This record gives sequence, C-alpha cells and structure tokens, in this order.
Amino acid sequence: MTKGKTGLSLAFYAVFAFLLALIGQTTLCGVLLGFVILVEKDEWLTKQVIQAFGLTICLPVVRDILDAVNIVSKVPVLGNLTSGLFSLIISIISIIIFIFIILALTKVAKGKDANIPLFSKIADWAVGSLEANTTT
Repeated sequence: MTKGKTGLSLAFYAVFAFLLALIGQTTLCGVLLGFVILVEKDEWLTKQVIQAFGLTICLPVVRDILDAVNIVSKVPVLGNLTSGLFSLIISIISIIIFIFIILALTKVAKGKDANIPLFSKIADWAVGSLEANTTT
C-alpha cells in the first residue's frame, strides 16, 4: 500500500471517506476532501474522496428536490399518496447508495478505483481541472 505524506496509507483515507459517506457525515467528508486535495495531492485518492463526497450529498439533494416538487402534500388523500410514493423513491435511492458504498469500500480497501457510476466521471473531470489549475 502506498503511504501518503502524513505516513498513513492512501487506502486508509479512501476507506475513511466511504465510511463517512455510510454514516451520512457530509461535512466531515468535505473536510477530508479538502485535506486530501491540499495535503496529500494524490490523484487516485482525490478521485475516491470526491466519489464518497458525491454519495454523501446525493440523498439530501434528492430529498430536497422531492420535497420541493411535492406541492400536493397538504391535500388530505392525494397528499398521503404522493408522500408515500416519494418516501418509496427515497428508500430505493438510499438502498442503491448503500450498495454503492459497500462495493466501493471493498474496492478501495484493496487499492482499486471505486468506479461509482456518474461520480467517477465527475471525479475524473474535477481532478483534470485541478491539475490544469496547478500547471498554469
């Protein structure tokens, strides 16, 4: 395992980021992302922590969007139906995120890329733009 500038394994940071995502610690995951970008400066690690951070903000964003769309929640019968449907959607997304986190944990513990759909592309783009800013 590759060691970072602080002497800790880079995989440790990646596993820690996904554990923070698992327990829903968005702020701590964001702080870890900032630390990794500023101190460790490792491309693989930065991509992993970006993916973990993306997973932590995914569910709250979806929940907020569904709450904003649910304009009929105050109507007695229709409100109960739509609230139940939106709760089902949030539950399904939560299960999908949980599965992605577990799969990512097993991959990054072995030093491999988490490769989470959509978030891996965002991480590639972000790391590419970070590198472009540091070379100019």
